[in-house]
Amino acid sequence: MTNQTTTRDPEQTRLRIMEAGAELFVEHGFSSVTMSQLAKSAGVTKSLIHHHFGSKERLWEAVKERAFERYFSTQMAMLEEAGEPDAALLGASVEAYFRFLQANPEVVRLFAWTHLEGDTSCGELDAQLVGAGAEWVRQAQQRGLLRDDVNPTHVIATFVMTCTQWFEAKCHHQHWPGMGSDDAFLEDFLRIFLEGLLPRR
Repeated sequence: MTNQTTTRDPEQTRLRIMEAGAELFVEHGFSSVTMSQLAKSAGVTKSLIHHHFGSKERLWEAVKERAFERYFSTQMAMLEEAGEPDAALLGASVEAYFRFLQANPEVVRLFAWTHLEGDTSCGELDAQLVGAGAEWVRQAQQRGLLRDDVNPTHVIATFVMTCTQWFEAKCHHQHWPGMGSDDAFLEDFLRIFLEGLLPRR
């Protein structure tokens, strides 16, 4: 049955649908969730979901963007406040992303579903942040702060993929002998990653 209080408040209704979508998508992925399940979980009709989002695909994109927006805002603020590029910002960016994933396991699971289901869409926030990060790396390379024989976008991709995979596959690799804690891994990764980007002498 449709929740009449929610229906009278469009913003609250939209949020309720988003929250229901996030919960179901995190648990089951995109493909397995039906519009009927979404409607039942949100306490609205399927037509109301279509009214607010147009389709299940557009709700999926909105859920992904909302999940990523928290990190996006923090990281963009770091880039904007940094001024001229310096090597310390790259390490801070790696740690910020790692801590974001560590604190938000539901986002890690959402990312895992996008990879598992072959989701090829790249959100606007995602693309914008990668582009900004790569430009920062390029400027640092021009200033001689980072080695200039690597693709700046590959630098960003390396830490994003490593951090994401650490948490996505943790249920498996946490049993490897000597693997250690999140903090121990982050410390070693930062050492390997940042030292590997120092200018060649």
